This record gives sequence, structure tokens and C-alpha cells, in this order.
Amino acid sequence: MTETGARLLVDWGTTNLRAFLVDASGEILERQASDQGILSVPPDDMPTLLDQLAAPWSERLRGAPAVLCGMVGSINGWTEVPYVTCPAAPADLPKGAQKVTSAAGREVFILPGLTRHRRLGGELMQADVMRGEETQIFGALRHLKRSDATFCLPGTHAKWARVEAGRCADFATYFTGELYSVLTRHSLLGRLMEQAGDEAETALPEGFERGLQVAQAAEGLTGSLFSTRADVLAGFMTKGESPGYLSGLLIGFEIREALPRFSPGVGAPGPIVIVGAHGLVPLYRTALHHSGVTVEELDGDTAVIAGLLQASELLDI
Repeated sequence: MTETGARLLVDWGTTNLRAFLVDASGEILERQASDQGILSVPPDDMPTLLDQLAAPWSERLRGAPAVLCGMVGSINGWTEVPYVTCPAAPADLPKGAQKVTSAAGREVFILPGLTRHRRLGGELMQADVMRGEETQIFGALRHLKRSDATFCLPGTHAKWARVEAGRCADFATYFTGELYSVLTRHSLLGRLMEQAGDEAETALPEGFERGLQVAQAAEGLTGSLFSTRADVLAGFMTKGESPGYLSGLLIGFEIREALPRFSPGVGAPGPIVIVGAHGLVPLYRTALHHSGVTVEELDGDTAVIAGLLQASELLDI
């Protein structure tokens, strides 16, 4: 650790990058954010970009190592860091970290992601992976001072996770956000929504509520998706309500599928801890309340900083 105790912590994802200068207690001194995710930065340029991020903070960092999490450790990132298999504890992340060097010679520790293998029956196995969310999950656990919790992390690929006795025991990825994007941009449903115009914004709450109701009552998701169009043609809802309806339908079915798996004893589930930025969090809060679940909310930056800080302490830097 430097004399000042300052650390450089970076959450480097697919489309975005968030860098934090923090003191020894985890208080944010300064931050930077950009759209320079791994999709827009060639791997060979990443060592130089990290130095550019650190340059304005060089006096306080004084050569301190950097700790990174996220897709920067994927096959398309700076260097591929093998996944840690669940069940996993916070200490398993720094144990699996890979050390590289920036262009200017700064030590950089890239944390691994998590994978889990689930038996579906017989010899049939199913895998799942995450990079970055595991650091948020363990950081949230540390921030909340708990050893057991159920987490929901909304996003393009929403993550649900169950932590028991301080170890991530199980998690799953739900394609909800990307599915919404694909359906609205590249399907017949999206053509109808384009005609809604400004009405879609004002009608969002009504459409979303209807989508949640259908998600609880209908048999399945694929058999309900076309109702986004058919219910408008039948006069059950307006075109303006259709975007909110589709969102409610997708999030509602995600929650309907996730709760039995991640919240044992669903008679009184929760509270579910929602970790994330503003965006989707209010929608998930509404949807979980609709399902009778109490929630807590934690800002994503707070969670990832706590997780990266914990990893840096375990790395003794």
C-alpha cells in the first residue's frame, strides 16, 4: 500500500469502464467513467489506457498497483483469467487473480469471474458464467455485513445469486434485457411500438403493470410474447402501453422463474438485495413488490468498490 493508502480500482466491462481513486477506507476520492469497454479498446491498447486513467492521480497513487474486475479478464480482454468454480468465497477471487503490467510498469491484478455447473438430470449438465458481478456480490455482502443473502443484479444479462455462509453457492443469468432489445428492434412487436411515439413514455406504468399481471397468470413466456401485439389489436391495451407491457412481461417471468430457485421458502421470501445503478432498478423493485417480495437496494458503484477494496486487502496491496 502507498503512504497515502490510495488505491486504483477499475470495473472494466464490455461497453463501459469505471475507474475509482479510493482511500484506505474505501471512500471515493475521484472517479472516471467512459464508454471505453473491451469492445472498443484492442487488448494491446489496454496497458496504455490504464496508465492514462492513472495519470491524473499519480501523485496520490505513487505507483500503487491497480485491481481490475470485469470483462477485462475475458478471452477478449487484456488477458484471459480462468473462472473460479462455485461455490466460491471472496478470498477465491484474489487467489485466482492474474498479475500483468501496464505500459508504464504499474502492477495490475485482474480478478477472475465465476462459473457454476448445474446438473439438470442424468448426465445433462448446464453451465453459467459471470465477470464483474461476482465482485459486486461479494462487495455488497461486505457492505451489508452479512454472510447470507439473495441478490438480483438487473442489466442486459440480469444475474441472480444466492450466498450462503459467505460463499456464492449458486447463480443464474437471465437474458431479459437483451431479449427486450432484440424484440423491440428486430421483430414484428417492435414495428407496433414504433407507432406509439411519445405515448409510450406516459403509458409505461400502465403497460408494465399489465405485463406483470400476465406474467403471473399465463402459462409461459413464449406463449405470451405475441400478446404484446394481439392485445393491442383486440383493444385490451393501447399501442403506447405495448413497450411497458413487454418489459413487465419479461421481467415478471424472470422473477417468476428465479424466486423458487434463489429464495427458498417462498412463503416469506426476501428481502432480495437489488444491486445496480438507477435505470432498471425501479422496474425490478416494482416487479418484486408485485410478487410480494420485500427488497433492499444498493448502488452498484458502492458494491463494486467494496468488492475491489476487499480483494486488494486480501492481495495485501
